[in-house]
Amino acid sequence: MRHVKTLKQRHPDRGSGNFVEETVRSSILMIVSAAAMAATSVAHAQVVGIGTSKQGGFTYSAGAAIAKVVGAAGLRMLVRPYGGSGVYVPAVNKGEIQFALANALETRYAVTGTGAYKDRQQPNIRVVAVMLPLRVAIFTRKDSPIKSIADLKGKRVPGVFGAARTLKVLMDGQLANAGMTYKDVQIVKAAGIIGNANDFMAGKSDVFFFAVGSGKVLQVNAKVGGIRALPIDPSPAAMARLKKFVPVAYALKVKPGKRMAGIVKPTYVMAYPYLVLTSAKVSDDMAYKVAKAMHDNRKGMIGSFRAMAGFSPQRMVTELGPVKYHPGAIKFYKEKGMWK
Repeated sequence: MRHVKTLKQRHPDRGSGNFVEETVRSSILMIVSAAAMAATSVAHAQVVGIGTSKQGGFTYSAGAAIAKVVGAAGLRMLVRPYGGSGVYVPAVNKGEIQFALANALETRYAVTGTGAYKDRQQPNIRVVAVMLPLRVAIFTRKDSPIKSIADLKGKRVPGVFGAARTLKVLMDGQLANAGMTYKDVQIVKAAGIIGNANDFMAGKSDVFFFAVGSGKVLQVNAKVGGIRALPIDPSPAAMARLKKFVPVAYALKVKPGKRMAGIVKPTYVMAYPYLVLTSAKVSDDMAYKVAKAMHDNRKGMIGSFRAMAGFSPQRMVTELGPVKYHPGAIKFYKEKGMWK
């Protein structure tokens, strides 16, 4: 009351009713102003999603590493795990999710409407960056008599991967490298990339297919008491057979290391570019920020996921044939003198 009295003394021409009305009006204006500021703050803190495989997979861990460094660029990126890339790549094309990780082969299929995407062309897919060369291999138990891919004749091999249909093509290529096809093995159905590793641990298959150096491979290695990667043949003839299925692939020699479970000696494995994808519907500014965040924070990504050590800021741009880069990413690469 004393406070009210003081105010009335300062404004003696105001009646008590007018004073109450003005006080209420001022309070409402303050609340509205605060709400507007909060709304503006939320709008500025953009939230985007990045599509990956299920938790435990290579792309999930890589997506989490990218999301961490992108956060410092003013974008709150959340990992959105799906059953397979065959589900989340179309989601990016539709603009239902802003970013995703996929290999160069599947991306080519998606953009051209061929292969696993026959009659399902995804014309809005664009590239932000080459994340790294993905190194993949077929693994078996360390004490298994299976020493080469050719030794898989008659053995139990994963060949159906649910929504991740491109995985079969990658396996087709590796079998072809050894002069084989799925007709030479017993096909085991698997629930995606994680499922094929779980089936191997459960004794349902003789081999499994996965990215070299990933957390899941380390888990399988510990569970079964040791694993070994089956090498591919790097000769021109053998690689020509492989490239009929995976034209973007090449042979890469990898060496043993602390996190390189299954690489018991220098071994040739199949490698191909893994990409950060986005949609043509995503703004130039957003694509620019993601490209810049990755380029400037290699150490941060490696700190989150050791397998990202294969990422090189100098190799974020490469020729991808019919697959186009996003204009926002192109703008960044031109500023860095990387775009040709």
